Amino acid sequence: MKKLIICSLFLSVLAISCKKDDKNCDLNAANFAGTYKITALTYKPNTATPAVDAYAFFDACEKDDLIIFNANNTITYTDAGVVCVPNGNDTGTWSLTGTTAVVDGESATVASFDCKGMTLTIAGTDPGELTTVTLQKQ
Repeated sequence: MKKLIICSLFLSVLAISCKKDDKNCDLNAANFAGTYKITALTYKPNTATPAVDAYAFFDACEKDDLIIFNANNTITYTDAGVVCVPNGNDTGTWSLTGTTAVVDGESATVASFDCKGMTLTIAGTDPGELTTVTLQKQ
């Protein structure tokens, strides 16, 4: 009987501690806004060529930069941590309509979004040309 009570208590605590996160993670401008860091970038020049890890070619001073999608649809690029010479600080604009993000006039498709990060794809002009950028929310 004692084992049954302890087991029931344990299962009750486990069920309570596994409560589902109620945060709404819809893809919308409010959830999209925030500070991000690029964690991966690949480039595929055409249908016949495999994707290349372009992130591997970033300088160390570029890998710690922050991209801030402000709530007022402006964007701030901050050369954080190790600063490049010249620095990469800049500003611009962004908008979101459905799964299409327009960043400084360049359209990208939001391929995945989970409020912790996102993956954007940018189609090029050649058949199969594709840039894929993964950003992690900070």
